[in-house]
Amino acid sequence: MGFLIGLLTGAVVALLYAPKPGDITRDELRARSDELKRRADELQRIAQELSSQAQVKGRELADEAKRQWERAGRTSGNEGGSRP
Repeated sequence: MGFLIGLLTGAVVALLYAPKPGDITRDELRARSDELKRRADELQRIAQELSSQAQVKGRELADEAKRQWERAGRTSGNEGGSRP
């Protein structure tokens, strides 16, 4: 996100110092701002999707670990009870 802020700041400074009429500069600023907003929205969507996938995977791993733990407990309990 810091990269996008730096990119936007650099674009604004470059456009403000460019020798162009004000209306063209404003139009370019608006266009770049819209593009950066679109990119930021896309990055946010991707981050949310990855977060959701990580949550699902985390639950699956936790469930599998619990099953293995319970299986190991039953196995060790059976071995302990069968010895004299």
